[in-house]
Amino acid sequence: SRGMIQYVFKQFMDSLKVKKRETVGTIVGRDPYGNIYYELPAQPQLGKRRPTRWYNTADTNKADVLDKDRWAGFDSDLPSEWESWLRHRRTEPPTDDEVMKSLAIGEMKKVNAAKLEMKRLQELEAQGLDTGPPKPQDHEKTPYPKYKEFEVMPGEHEYQEKDRWEKFRNPYMEDVKK
Repeated sequence: SRGMIQYVFKQFMDSLKVKKRETVGTIVGRDPYGNIYYELPAQPQLGKRRPTRWYNTADTNKADVLDKDRWAGFDSDLPSEWESWLRHRRTEPPTDDEVMKSLAIGEMKKVNAAKLEMKRLQELEAQGLDTGPPKPQDHEKTPYPKYKEFEVMPGEHEYQEKDRWEKFRNPYMEDVKK
């Protein structure tokens, strides 16, 4: 029983030796957005059963170990193949061909969606219906007044006329009369 206690104590102390773990990962790959992906191999003797994976964003060059620093790269573009690798859903990192094929399919879907939307708008115009954006309903109206000198969202002012959704709009969609 004494040997068992020593074994458990040794394993516990070894798991606390975080300083022994490598801190510089190997570069596994890059994506078309400029993100760089890293990996540290698993070290079971130090209590790390899975490899540690993270990426540096191209904009901020700030490391984000997924689910550790929630604000490091939350708004960076991240291909789904790389995200699945970061979350350990796939063991091997994606190839450039896989990522480029997926991005090409995404662009094709945007083009097709824009064509369908334009066709739908033309049909509505032919019927004489309003094609503008929907009017706010009563339950959607804000109960509080908005003042130009106060921020609506931290760091954003209403009067700046900045379109928050500009990045997410379909680039193939023609501007619709409002």
